[in-house]
Amino acid sequence: MNRILPITSRLRAKWLGNVGFHESASEIVELSPAVDREQPEAISLPSEFNRVVSLQRETTPELESRRLRRGIVRHGPTVAYRLNDSVLGGGSLYFKNGYDVVRSGSGLVLPRLRNQFPEMMFCTNNVIERYFGHWLNDGLALEMLADEMSLGSITFKREPWLHEQGYRNLTKLHAVQTENALVDRLWVVDDRGINDSWISRVRKLRERLRSKIGLAGPKRVMLCRGSLGTERNLVNKAEVEEALQRIGFAIVSPEAESAANLVIMLASAEIVVAVEGSAQSHCTYALPAGATLLTIQPPDRFTAISKDRADAVGLNWSYVVADPRSDGFHLPFDRLLRTFDEISRVISLAKI
Repeated sequence: MNRILPITSRLRAKWLGNVGFHESASEIVELSPAVDREQPEAISLPSEFNRVVSLQRETTPELESRRLRRGIVRHGPTVAYRLNDSVLGGGSLYFKNGYDVVRSGSGLVLPRLRNQFPEMMFCTNNVIERYFGHWLNDGLALEMLADEMSLGSITFKREPWLHEQGYRNLTKLHAVQTENALVDRLWVVDDRGINDSWISRVRKLRERLRSKIGLAGPKRVMLCRGSLGTERNLVNKAEVEEALQRIGFAIVSPEAESAANLVIMLASAEIVVAVEGSAQSHCTYALPAGATLLTIQPPDRFTAISKDRADAVGLNWSYVVADPRSDGFHLPFDRLLRTFDEISRVISLAKI
């Protein structure tokens, strides 16, 4: 740990007298500072963003505009908060003067304690519990941080994600999962900033994964969306897949593959096409630096969150916005082809 930050605020939330863990911490430590970093512009056809009808509900126009444009971006620090005598139970975290509902709908009921630990790092949060992509990118990055600090990782016991055990076997990260426990000293970490520490940890995980497989996979891949997760219905999916196959793309269904096979299929790819969603997260770890991730964006729930991660590990990021339909969205294949041409043009210019 680096420098200790003074606790300057003890403001208590008025709602039910609850105080956030930031205000209840006995110690606050900045593990990695904020950093300003230049990011590349997203690759797309001219005025492509004008096709967007609405954004995903967790984002804002300002955030998406920042993600897409070229410029200097500030990424926040990684900060650890030590909570003494914390209780994990019922999907919630309880601490002095407050609590945090981590798993939505879990309630605020304290169960009988089953485990006790002297010191651990809490390696989950509300979005990690809800989305596979956040578990893969953010959850494993937190567990890697705990490993580097020689702390045990602890999370709530739950049904594992489809590829979770496979990725745990590949990365050698195995968190303690508990239904309820008392932790004498629990570290809760704000790790949202894609700072130097986050990038270093994710690159180490990339090395662990990519070192275990061969590099003889396809050069062009489409990750097709399955039945899990939030519905995003590309109504001409079959047409797009057939057309991509004709120009040399391998069509890969993540739900039908093991984590190890997915890494193999992506490890040599120069370009990957995927409908926006958690399946893109496989690319953060498996694609080689310099490869391109092209996301097909639903017009009514646009988000470029995958660009943040792509930028961090040296991937090009591109997008094309589909046209709205009553039963989903439709992407004319000629617009996809023109986006390929734009990707080639931008990458060629960058090499000059």
